[in-house]
Amino acid sequence: MISPSNRGSDGPPRSPSTISGRGRIRGLIGSERGTAVVEFALIAPILFLLVFGIVEFGRALNYYNDLTQLAGQGARAAVVSHNPDGTAVGTSNADCPANNQTIQCQIAKTYPTDAELKNGISVCLGVLNSSGTIIAPTGTPPAGTPITVRTKFTFQPVTSFFPSVTLTSTQTEGLEGAPNWTWGNVAGPGGGDACTP
Repeated sequence: MISPSNRGSDGPPRSPSTISGRGRIRGLIGSERGTAVVEFALIAPILFLLVFGIVEFGRALNYYNDLTQLAGQGARAAVVSHNPDGTAVGTSNADCPANNQTIQCQIAKTYPTDAELKNGISVCLGVLNSSGTIIAPTGTPPAGTPITVRTKFTFQPVTSFFPSVTLTSTQTEGLEGAPNWTWGNVAGPGGGDACTP
């Protein structure tokens, strides 16, 4: 005897295998299994972009803070005409030869603590003109002449999705005595020219 549940609406009875096959299809159509994987696949690129963006922004901000501190340290050393380590201008150390650009050299090669920054930094010392270029002071500048130190570094993100960014920091202070340093740019092995904006 065929039970009423196995009888089609308009015809002969259905076999148990047909019932289970159609039931499975109906069950799959209404099922929500696997939706979390699909949703994650759609959201993951945006999530990873945000996470890597935050990490890269943090790295860039750290380098900018370092550049700002180094520019301030260099400007203070320049206006008192001593190296940042307190020695006389022209005194050599392990990183810098004895010449009149030891202030810039120590800021570029001795004081950066990060190897990437030490390799790519450039430091310029002089007088800032109206176009933003740092030039040599004229003659022997009197006390109070604004002396500028600019630090520059090209930040390369780890992820190639983000572009490189040139970070600069400038510090200007009034000269306190006759300078015994020479203006100009000193850079790490991969650094550029910080005298130009």
